[in-house]
Amino acid sequence: MYRSKRAWISGAIASWCLLSLSSVQGATADSVYVSANPIIESLKDESLSTTVISKADIANKQAKSVEDIIFTETGVSRTVDAMGRVALSIRGAEPRHTLILINGQPVMGEMEAYLGQGDELQRLGAESIDRIEVIRGASSAKYGANAMGGVINVVTAKPTKHSQLELNVEGRRIRGDHGVLPYKNIFIRANSGNIGKGRVSLYSSKRDIMPIYSQKEFIGAMNQSGSVHNALRYYGDIKELGFHAEYDANANHHFSVQSTHWKEDTNRDIKHSNDAPDPVVHYGRNIERWRHQLTYAGNNQKNLDWKVDLSIYNQKEFDKTISSTAIFSPYEGKNTLHYIDDVKHREWKLNATLNQQAGNHHFLSYRVGYTEENGSGSRLKSAKSIYTRYINPWDFDKNLHSDKGVGEPSSKVYDYALYRDEADIPQYDQAYELYGYKNHQGKAVIPSYTYQDYTNDVEDEDRIHTFAEELRAENESLRTPNEDGDLPDDDIIMRRYYDAKTLKWHGKTFTEEGTSRRNRQTIGTSNIRKMNIAISDFWQLNKNTFFTPILRWDNSNLFGNTVTFNLGLTHYVHGNRNYRIKTNVGTAYTEPGMGESYYNWEMYAGMPYDFGVGKLGYYWIGNPNLKPEKSINVDLGFEYDMKRLHSRMMVFHNDIKNYMTTYFTGKLMNFNPDAGKNTWMTPPDMIYSFKNIGKAEITGVEGEIKYALNTNLSTRLGYTYLHARNISDPTMPAQLLNKPVHKIDIGLQYENKKSGWQASLWGDYYIHMLDSNTIANNGNYVHNDLGNGDSQYAFAEKGKQTYESKSFAIWNAMIQKKIGKDSLAYIGVDNIFNHRDDAQAHQERMYKVGLHMKFGADSSERSYQGITRLSQKTFNMPLNWFIRQESIQEPLTFYGSYHGAWSSFTGKEKPTEARVTATSTIGNAYKNYLEKANHGYSSSVQVGVKGTVTKDTSIDVAVETKSYKGKEQSIDAGTHAGIQSVTVKRLEVNHHKNDWKWSLGRLYEAFGTTGYWFNDSYDGVRAIWSSPMTEVRMGYGDFRRSTGITDSAYTHAVKTSFSRPPTKDEWLGQGSFDKTGLTGEYTDGSVHVNNFKTLRDKLEAAQSPEEEKAVIDTYMKVIEKDDPKLYEKLHDRSGQYYMNSFIWRKVTVTNTAGQVVGEYMTTDLPQVYTKSASNDTALLEKDATKAWDVTMQVGENKEDWSRYVSNSGLLKDGSYKLHSDFYGYGTYLGNDVLEDLGTTNRGKRYGGIMASKFDASKFVRMTQEEAKAKAITSLWNKDTAWMTLTKKLPNGSRATGFVKSNISPLAKRVLLLLASELWKPENNSSLPLHLLEQEGYRVPIVGNVLVQDTIPSVNKAFFTQLKHQINNHWGVQAWYMRSIQDSIHTLQYANTSGNDVYQYNQIANVIGVGLVWKPSDTLTVSADIGQNRTSFGKYLNGENQYTYDNSVITSKGRRIGSYPKFWTIRLDVGHPEQKYVGSWNAYADYKYFEHGSFIGGNGTNSLPDRYLDGVQSFTVGGRYTPLQDVNVYASYTFNAKGIHSRDTLYGGEKFDLGDYTKIAVEYKF
Repeated sequence: MYRSKRAWISGAIASWCLLSLSSVQGATADSVYVSANPIIESLKDESLSTTVISKADIANKQAKSVEDIIFTETGVSRTVDAMGRVALSIRGAEPRHTLILINGQPVMGEMEAYLGQGDELQRLGAESIDRIEVIRGASSAKYGANAMGGVINVVTAKPTKHSQLELNVEGRRIRGDHGVLPYKNIFIRANSGNIGKGRVSLYSSKRDIMPIYSQKEFIGAMNQSGSVHNALRYYGDIKELGFHAEYDANANHHFSVQSTHWKEDTNRDIKHSNDAPDPVVHYGRNIERWRHQLTYAGNNQKNLDWKVDLSIYNQKEFDKTISSTAIFSPYEGKNTLHYIDDVKHREWKLNATLNQQAGNHHFLSYRVGYTEENGSGSRLKSAKSIYTRYINPWDFDKNLHSDKGVGEPSSKVYDYALYRDEADIPQYDQAYELYGYKNHQGKAVIPSYTYQDYTNDVEDEDRIHTFAEELRAENESLRTPNEDGDLPDDDIIMRRYYDAKTLKWHGKTFTEEGTSRRNRQTIGTSNIRKMNIAISDFWQLNKNTFFTPILRWDNSNLFGNTVTFNLGLTHYVHGNRNYRIKTNVGTAYTEPGMGESYYNWEMYAGMPYDFGVGKLGYYWIGNPNLKPEKSINVDLGFEYDMKRLHSRMMVFHNDIKNYMTTYFTGKLMNFNPDAGKNTWMTPPDMIYSFKNIGKAEITGVEGEIKYALNTNLSTRLGYTYLHARNISDPTMPAQLLNKPVHKIDIGLQYENKKSGWQASLWGDYYIHMLDSNTIANNGNYVHNDLGNGDSQYAFAEKGKQTYESKSFAIWNAMIQKKIGKDSLAYIGVDNIFNHRDDAQAHQERMYKVGLHMKFGADSSERSYQGITRLSQKTFNMPLNWFIRQESIQEPLTFYGSYHGAWSSFTGKEKPTEARVTATSTIGNAYKNYLEKANHGYSSSVQVGVKGTVTKDTSIDVAVETKSYKGKEQSIDAGTHAGIQSVTVKRLEVNHHKNDWKWSLGRLYEAFGTTGYWFNDSYDGVRAIWSSPMTEVRMGYGDFRRSTGITDSAYTHAVKTSFSRPPTKDEWLGQGSFDKTGLTGEYTDGSVHVNNFKTLRDKLEAAQSPEEEKAVIDTYMKVIEKDDPKLYEKLHDRSGQYYMNSFIWRKVTVTNTAGQVVGEYMTTDLPQVYTKSASNDTALLEKDATKAWDVTMQVGENKEDWSRYVSNSGLLKDGSYKLHSDFYGYGTYLGNDVLEDLGTTNRGKRYGGIMASKFDASKFVRMTQEEAKAKAITSLWNKDTAWMTLTKKLPNGSRATGFVKSNISPLAKRVLLLLASELWKPENNSSLPLHLLEQEGYRVPIVGNVLVQDTIPSVNKAFFTQLKHQINNHWGVQAWYMRSIQDSIHTLQYANTSGNDVYQYNQIANVIGVGLVWKPSDTLTVSADIGQNRTSFGKYLNGENQYTYDNSVITSKGRRIGSYPKFWTIRLDVGHPEQKYVGSWNAYADYKYFEHGSFIGGNGTNSLPDRYLDGVQSFTVGGRYTPLQDVNVYASYTFNAKGIHSRDTLYGGEKFDLGDYTKIAVEYKF
């Protein structure tokens, strides 16, 4: 059936081809249609089917990435992996069978080859692309490995010959978004135009990657408002910055260099259930990547040309997963570190090509190349080379939870032990983690009596004894008798092994192996080296037929040698170049990459989906035993072009051996094997891997027709049929996964050039595709809600899996309108019918609005209709461009300006309360902790007058009103609340004499060439000597107005005093007896707090029962607010109390053998139960009188009784006979604790001391009446009452003692009840309580306080500068600035016992050098470098040192750094002059300022001082003059990273600042 079906398809295609041939029998060479696009025209001779997506095509759909447009191509289909990452397939081949090139060179190779470099589709910004070439069919012979299905060659735009500025701004939104257009795409490209023989372009973009949400919603997140949509793929932003320079040395030699930097910050938020306490899990991914490409091309202007290309890539990826639980106290921390993963990937490639024209019929090409690639990271833990790395969780988050604030930081980073099962699938090796022993075959061995047996109380004496004997043999302590001469029995041994974990089995204690894997990672490293040699010939057999043979040899250090070939033929039918038949026969191969071979990676964990239902996770396992795929490919087709009709059709067959596929293994990775009926709460992961399934065949047809109905309307129809079959593997479906049987591409475009309107509608149909991410019959889920609650799975655990077949369509629309000559506005809708599929990660319906503009004279190179020529002004560079000569004679002129600026910066989602401790807090550094996003608008108006007042004297005076206070550079988010300040902006008096200029007043001075280090005013004097090429500047003055930094991003810890709310124990002055008395000494559990009055303190100070009651009532009001039910319970103070009887006896104790073991002097302690609900002394005395009367039934008589004594501080536990003799009435004045005898008799206990320690001289006797009078008051009178004490005995039990009390028993009872577990404020937290803070209670503490760094302003300083213009293109500047008369300042940094203290009295001693290169009036490169050589700078340039011991982090003081350095480099493209309408300027720069090198006063107006102090960053920006006297400025700063660590309460942290955007408008009048 299969063979006949394929034959039928082939026959149908052949018939269509013959029919088409017959329809053009009359075509002649005169009817040849020549495309206006030379690239398209040149591809007609290429035998491989190739289409081009032009820049106009990209603009028609306003694509922002390759992903946005590539899937509309015929034969190209979209695939998605389990993480929502998109890849592409050509002609049914796997994503890894598609080779992605940039300017003809492969992108980073083998780390994720299995995905076909799908991330590149999203990473590559479409605005920087000139065209995309889609090459279908096996191309390994020409391009190398991984080109089995085809090639995508992205050709970037080159610098233009004329200066030009291009800008695109777009906003996007989906249903339910907050804000009008919350997602934005911004692109800017500036071209310098020709600079002699060269030209430069600068480009930058910021693209928001929109979230793709699951259709399932979860509600009730305590740390997030509203419902939560789980994100199916990472979202965030991609920032791109690059430059491209070309240089034509002469007609024979051309050089090109291109460098691009990408920074990706993306996230996913996941909530597991509707339970409110269940936190939202935050997945963060940070990728930083550089790509450098250097190309040299040459020719001999005869028959040879050559090209050498060097490409260097470097990529770092870091993933971190954090969950935050809002209910945790800030003193315990709120976060849990779930996962970290870092991957480093480096690659360099060198390729050389030589082309030779051999005669009139042969064009030979020779190619040679070498590639070296290195990868390392925790994702590659199955690599052949591995090592172990331990991590400190505090390095990754400073708000981690620790139990009660003193436990280990909450981290689930874990290096799971794995083993390979019989199918060679890795499985969780729980047995090895528990017992830590493997046999010589590497298999974990379990003891005869397992932990499961122990916890289930399995009674099997034989197995228990066998295991106990093994432990006895290994542990000497089990063979040593105790003090009684006994050896531990088998049961005790089991408890000591499994509970106490003190015994070793095969060298390890129970769970020792598992414990050692916490906060540990296995890191794998891999290296791939490749080389290749290829030769090809473009052979013209006759004037209509071209034959292209290619032969290539590849060598890999992993897979050896491979030879591939391709034979291609192109024939013009009847000599008509527009009617072509093309055919190819060739071989191809694909090598497994690092991912397919070595990945060992939990892509995402399982999660609860609904009650009793869990969604399985995804675990990726590489297969190091994979073999390269090899294929033979055949295709045949035709192409037909006319002015209005373009069509092509190809039939192809691909026969693949060792076909690799991703598949679900049918196995689970279960890290919680004991979950049982709660498996749905922590579901296991489905294990996916790669395998060679043997043979696969892909046969198909692709056809495409483009037809212009009229001058305004055109259509496009594409169709692909795939018969993609698995031939060899019976465990896999017959149809290959992720291959739609039918794909239909439809497009309709309308364009009216006269009106400027344009509309596009396009859609893609996928029909009958098996989705590898979706196992049929809900196989992706585990159920505990069925039957008896046991875990049930729907997938086939053995044998062939069944995958869901899917059909769907995605439709999109775009409307564009040309506005004026140079602007284009558009609006579009993607996924019009809102098709949703979580497994395919389809974006829901999305709306977008944008504006595209171009400025400059490059209309001849415009990309698409709607952009026309803007006449370019001519700017002539003055000869003395670096040393500006000022005009002396200028009339007095009034001037003014309005400046409005909107600024914003991104932030981070953090808990609103920082992680603090009971002995540390955040002072004024909360802003640095929270890092919240912000934005604002500010404005200022400046008016002034300047000009000549005498022949040699001029003035410049300006006053400024501002909507903010302070320096503009100190404000990161503007404020606009009317006039907030009025200042003298400028006050200059200048006197010119010959070559000198003398100035006095408020003067502006710029140091350096980039404007960053200082470009502001000071109050003082200045002298300038200048000549046409040299200038010397000297000055002195007060710099306090413009220097100093009060909003630094740095913090440091200082040991000082602060206050915080008290803990429960501190507030009460009483700890629970469960937590006290652990040292073997008696204690009353009291808690003393310096400089804070506790409840106990106040009760002790009370002078009467009424005062005690008033104190207690005040505290009970707090209890009533927090726990009304407990308040009612405590309001009833009835209970049992010990009365002080003042009756003393001598007690003799004998053991069962009749031996006297001790004599003790004791007092009777009658137990009194009172129902009194208040401090009514009369009622209390009535109850006490009854107890006295009962006690006096014995009175002065002797007593004899036998009891089992326990919990006594005087006697060991045991049975004794006791005899008492009356001693007398009285009170003992000794300081001894009266210890409980451990027994009762006739409703009373006995407290006393050994008779030998009793000092009779300290016993004050009294009468019976006096004793009774005192005794009956001992329930309320603290002068006669006992205070109960406790201590821990060696056997673990507690003994009771008694001393004279300083508070009444009733008050003590309330105190102890509150200190017990009855009152559980804030989830029974033992940490400082917010509820007490709300009641006004604060405890003074001396501890670490986080303080924001400040840089004081410079008091007085002198400076000197030298500027020299070397020639018409180079200028150099040097400067020196030294502050004097600075105040004495002190820096303090916390250490172990106090602070490291440093004093300084000089802020600036700076030397700097700047350099400017200006090759033309449209291109400037400037750079500055310098150093602040002060002790103050060295202090700031250091870091605090810390030691870590779980949650105990100790500051060890400051490490002093070196003198802080700074350097900046800036590239400007465009015209600096602002007086011409239409002029523009764009720039990009990189800045590096070590902490302490920058003193404030940057004059760029693009970012605040906060982003320069100790920070490195990139900035792109520009200016445009749309109207006379109106300038618009925009700048964007990103990748702003702290150069040093800053302090937190949990050690130092590396930090980064949010991206900073500033847009300003200036109107001059």
